[in-house]
Amino acid sequence: MPALARADNPPSVEVPREFHRRMAAIIDAVQVGIWEAGVHDLLGYATDYAFGQERGMQTLVLKSRNRSAYVRLRWDTVTGDDPDNKRLVEAAIQSAINELS
Repeated sequence: MPALARADNPPSVEVPREFHRRMAAIIDAVQVGIWEAGVHDLLGYATDYAFGQERGMQTLVLKSRNRSAYVRLRWDTVTGDDPDNKRLVEAAIQSAINELS
């Protein structure tokens, strides 16, 4: 997403849709990971998202019955396709799985 998106020049609706698709993929990956680790709980989650990189960290709180894990990533990391961003997302997923398992 362009860093200077404003109310008078909003991005395409595809920008937030893609962000939500990617956050949903993170939730799905953690759900599968904890299930495969033997934690058969349905994940709950809460969010604190803000639109665009200038808003800082995007926070996803994942909760099982007895534990919670925070996934905090920058907007550009969540929406980025380069290998470094993908590694950061994968590391956040693995960290959440470890915390919840």
